Amino acid sequence: MERSALFVVALALVIACGDGSPSVGEGSEGSSSGSASSSGPAADSTGSSGADTGSSSGGGTTTTDPTGDETSSTPFEHEFHTLLTDDGRLALHSNLPPAVDACAALPLADPPCDDLDADGLVDAWEDVVLDRLRPLRRLDEAEQAVNDPAFVFADVGRVVTAADGSYRVMVMLGYSYDFGSCGFTSHNGDSERVALALAALPAEGDGGVVVDQAYTAAHEGTATDHGHVFAGDELAQLVLTPDPVVGEPRWVVFPSADKHATYATLAICEGISPIPCLDEDCGPEGAADPAMFDVLPMAFNAGELETPRLTDLTVAGFPGDDAWAEQDFCGGLGGTGCSAPVRDKLLVDPFP
Repeated sequence: MERSALFVVALALVIACGDGSPSVGEGSEGSSSGSASSSGPAADSTGSSGADTGSSSGGGTTTTDPTGDETSSTPFEHEFHTLLTDDGRLALHSNLPPAVDACAALPLADPPCDDLDADGLVDAWEDVVLDRLRPLRRLDEAEQAVNDPAFVFADVGRVVTAADGSYRVMVMLGYSYDFGSCGFTSHNGDSERVALALAALPAEGDGGVVVDQAYTAAHEGTATDHGHVFAGDELAQLVLTPDPVVGEPRWVVFPSADKHATYATLAICEGISPIPCLDEDCGPEGAADPAMFDVLPMAFNAGELETPRLTDLTVAGFPGDDAWAEQDFCGGLGGTGCSAPVRDKLLVDPFP
């Protein structure tokens, strides 16, 4: 367990050394700051530089400067943080408009309005949404990955506008290996996922949003699929904890030991089945310091299928894997018969 503790401490130190808004396109290791100026030496607050880590095709907007006599010389500063609403839902405060046109119309100098994936949403806003609203994974005390220094965790996400004008956040929770159950069904790579449906929350700024629905996938698409959509009163079941670095509310999910099916609560996980080899174990029960089993890995915004910000997942620690190709996800280990393609976790909307 000492190795796990060192991992968490090191991760926290890396996060704490960041400045500005998260460059999720490059890989964001947790939260770093609640504001980012769009001018000066640290002007890249959009995360758009992550497009250079994978294939990025044309069509994205790379320069959207506000024009007109009303534009101020005052530089835009992106202010953002998570919070809980009066009814206990996770929300994001952001003064950056999500829409490229609205961003370009801001009466301030040099707002970060790049849209390299050409989806109409500002990359910098997407990156903050992905970084701050993705969940922390709280592992089981018996999870074998904890004691494997070569094991890789990473998040690959997509933020997109839904047909009704709300927003979707799809996050592939990547693991380099699935250890199986009872000595069976192990395989290279494990592509699990969560998703959020977000509603605009104008009271929290032009880019303010609130969680309207949440989805956790568990053995998705199999005979033992226990995926669940949380909406309405069920949202109160979601577990939230102070972010270990910035102290803001952070969503927590519970991957099952070794198989990594994602559950919203310990009770849901451990109530799945009483049958050996079909039962699930979650959470560091009995651990003196549960934070030793908390994982918030690097995150990468993959952009869109036709105009990606990231394709090759080598940068995420998964060489040979691809965010958008129709191929199994093998966790950087190669082979066949691995896990579901990453693209399936990013393109399929689980919300009705």
